[in-house]
Amino acid sequence: MFKKCPMCNSIWKTKSEFLNDDNVKLVGYQKYMGSYGGGYLLFKHNSKFCGTTIAVKSAFFSDGTTSTQRLKRIIKKESGR
Repeated sequence: MFKKCPMCNSIWKTKSEFLNDDNVKLVGYQKYMGSYGGGYLLFKHNSKFCGTTIAVKSAFFSDGTTSTQRLKRIIKKESGR
């Protein structure tokens, strides 16, 4: 399991399933100093019975790049560029 919604208990088995869910949108980034990965990506879960914000450690999206590079790639993907 990749992530479970703390509000409605929806489960995403993989990172890909989570990122491709039309009900999950990137809404921000919360920096956390002193932790590899640099912080948390904040996603809004907009389903019929949910509207919570889900925090995911940016390190979960690591592929050997820096947290800044990862964030830029995710924002670019979300904006459709």
